Amino acid sequence: MVIKPSAAKIIDLDTAFDAAPVQTVDGLAIWATITIEYTLAGLTPSVNIRVPVPWNENDSHERRRSQALRCARQLIEHACRAVGIGPQEAESSLDAMADAIEEIAPPGLEGVTQEQGLAKPTAKPKQRNR
Repeated sequence: MVIKPSAAKIIDLDTAFDAAPVQTVDGLAIWATITIEYTLAGLTPSVNIRVPVPWNENDSHERRRSQALRCARQLIEHACRAVGIGPQEAESSLDAMADAIEEIAPPGLEGVTQEQGLAKPTAKPKQRNR
């Protein structure tokens, strides 16, 4: 059995904030705990990450939540890069999207995915079956 984490579905996403901001060297911040629960192959994996979010008393809860999710994503990406894990799944999904676009694009737009940064530049175009 091969378990594919990319096939997981999010079943719950929760963001909780500490009661009060704390002082940091860069100013006030509030701690946020993001909990993501998934379903995958009959299992329920989950991820918890705790991140500091810059404090602005005028920010809405939704704005703080958005900042917390963005910060969590950046920290996870940083951790992956730090241990040498590249964004392989993201690249393969971009490759699939680029292939699909190239298949339906008219001949005059050949290479548009490379120009838009969706595909890596090549020396010669792919052969198309038309």
